Amino acid sequence: MVIPEKILHECHAHGVEAYPEETCGFILGNRDDPDSLETVLPMRNIMNELHEEDPEQYPRTARDGYMIDPREQMKLERSLKKEGKEIKVIYHSHPDVGAYFSEKDKEDALWNGKARYPGITFLVCATTNGKPDGAILADFNENTEDFEITTIPPDSAITSADSLGGTFGITGILPTINFIHEWKNGSRELEHGYFRFVPPRQVKDLQRALSARSSARHALAYCSGRTALFELLIYLRESRPQTNLYLPANSTLIPATLQNLEIPCHSLDLEKSVEWEKLSAKQGNVLLLAMKDPETFLKEKAECLGKLRRIRVPVIIFSACPPIFDEWPSGLTYWVSNITTPDSNVNLSGIEGGVILSNADRQIAELTEMRKRSGPILSARNAAVFLEVIQNENADFSNDTDLSQAIKSLNNSNPVELVSQKLSEWEHSSAGFLFPSGMSAVSILLNLLRKKEKAQVIVIGLLYSESYALLMSSGISATWKALFLGLDELDSLPEILSEKTAMIITETITNPLGEVPDLEKIGEIANAYGVPLVVDNTLASPANCQPLDFGVDYVIHSTTKFLSGSNDHAGGAVLVKKPEDALSLENFQKSWELTISPLEAEILWARMQDFKERMERFNTNGTAIAHFLAAHSAVDHVYHASLSSHLSFSTAKKLLSGNGGVVSFTLKDDSEKGLRSFYDKDFSSILKAPTIGSNQTLICPYPLLTHYFDTDAELEEIKLPRHLIRVAAGCETEIDTILADLNHALKRTTQ
Repeated sequence: MVIPEKILHECHAHGVEAYPEETCGFILGNRDDPDSLETVLPMRNIMNELHEEDPEQYPRTARDGYMIDPREQMKLERSLKKEGKEIKVIYHSHPDVGAYFSEKDKEDALWNGKARYPGITFLVCATTNGKPDGAILADFNENTEDFEITTIPPDSAITSADSLGGTFGITGILPTINFIHEWKNGSRELEHGYFRFVPPRQVKDLQRALSARSSARHALAYCSGRTALFELLIYLRESRPQTNLYLPANSTLIPATLQNLEIPCHSLDLEKSVEWEKLSAKQGNVLLLAMKDPETFLKEKAECLGKLRRIRVPVIIFSACPPIFDEWPSGLTYWVSNITTPDSNVNLSGIEGGVILSNADRQIAELTEMRKRSGPILSARNAAVFLEVIQNENADFSNDTDLSQAIKSLNNSNPVELVSQKLSEWEHSSAGFLFPSGMSAVSILLNLLRKKEKAQVIVIGLLYSESYALLMSSGISATWKALFLGLDELDSLPEILSEKTAMIITETITNPLGEVPDLEKIGEIANAYGVPLVVDNTLASPANCQPLDFGVDYVIHSTTKFLSGSNDHAGGAVLVKKPEDALSLENFQKSWELTISPLEAEILWARMQDFKERMERFNTNGTAIAHFLAAHSAVDHVYHASLSSHLSFSTAKKLLSGNGGVVSFTLKDDSEKGLRSFYDKDFSSILKAPTIGSNQTLICPYPLLTHYFDTDAELEEIKLPRHLIRVAAGCETEIDTILADLNHALKRTTQ
């Protein structure tokens, strides 16, 4: 059966409307035409009413179950018979758990092993975070007495077709304002998007392969097995009222490593049944098993694990490699492991990965969102290597010149060390550490510095939207508290510092308004009170500023941006001022193996060779664009510290040797119509993509991407115009074509 695009969109829209509860309904068609699908008819989900009347018989609510009102269904079927129509499809949504036909769905669709509704197809539409997220069809096969599942592929007409950066591109093109609205409102999926939010094709393919080999419904890839375990334990800690971790007495996991998670750890004798009996979901107990032969253990302890499953105690296996199962073991909640490469004819030393395998639908959906924020993603290059090795024991990678050359280079150098040393030299730091993404660098500092007794973080200026989201994602186990100061409120900083302050965080140049905090003043105050000062130096780059010289303790970079410039590298960095702080970070990083892929470091090292030369042009082009826009009659306001009208003009002259390439502005016609006139038509030399630091100039309507659902009052509070446009100047040697592009687009807004 083929579901027409319009019909599928209506079913998805119904799921979005009902989110976070399940929705349900029918697709109707002509009785005499088997291919006829004409009308979507939403029905009432009565699960909440049933649960309220009898929670013991109906433990589910509309949040995780559905039941169509049988009286309404009978009434409908009588009327359809008169009209020559019939129910062809029963559909329902799955909020935050993905598109699949669950055991409960099968149970409801069968009667004594036979189809309860012969000839009717079931459609499941996934809704993740209030947005459409795939769909499947389930048809009963009378011969096998089971349901055949058909995945509905994404409609190419409603996905982005263009990526930026080639095979390992890190983001996608956003061609029109309507395209952005459809994506943000959930009626469009992105095939290519920023790598933390839309996993690269190689990562998606690897996850599918690992899921199939283990018979797990879900596979989530990470930069290492230990990182995958770290993310899972943090998730459990933050999503439950309390968490108590139980490990076998002879566990290979190091207790000191687990202690820095602030999760209570207990010992358990697996050979004594009485020990198993004390485990309780109400106490937040989690069983974590690290052993040499987990497959045998799962078979021998199947009965005990089955009991834990019934009382909902999560069981985690932490292993050296992913399993191969014909059927997912009952009682196992998560299998966490490294992704390994067997012996091959290619030296793959240092190329690592990790995975979480599970059938826990809702939890994996939430972990997926957490991975987007914290950024410990698997390199697309590593994923490509793992896939090739899985599919071909004699992998030679000769079909991919870029990947082949990077692998060969690893035999002759240590790119991670080379990049770290060069960044430390540029930033005047005692040590440098590389991470899988810029957000993973931010995340690890939060985990390192912010504790229960030091829960306060002070934010100065407008942070990158994802850094803000990470700060505001409060957990149950600890009360995080973020306080926000404007650049004009620095005099009040000493008054709000206390023994509970974990850190002060800001950016050298804020995104997208180009403000420059007075690092010298902030550094003096932070040092006087002994509070760590963290600065994201991505927009300024080490070519324009060395924050550590102004009393800063930690400097963060997204190496994906200016340091690379090529739109095909993913990475982040932390540069540390004090050797003792460097040692703490080094131990934390080693404990959880949260580090960059050597393949990504190799690409970055090659790109960094002309970084300072490129950065000079980024500075020059950014300033040229800012002054051009400031003089244009169609422009209302420009945000770039090279302009004397900018509030940070004086501070920038004091701290920066260049103002970077990010320029933002508003139009005189500050309406959506004006924005569409400017943005929707093609540019000849500028690409429409949501990242910065690209060697080629990019443009995007920044608040529509990062603050789409914010109210006018919320945007006004952070002084961010809703229809602001951000230009990320490239390092082109000729700027005239860029200015001509902008001029043509600006003229369209006045016609």
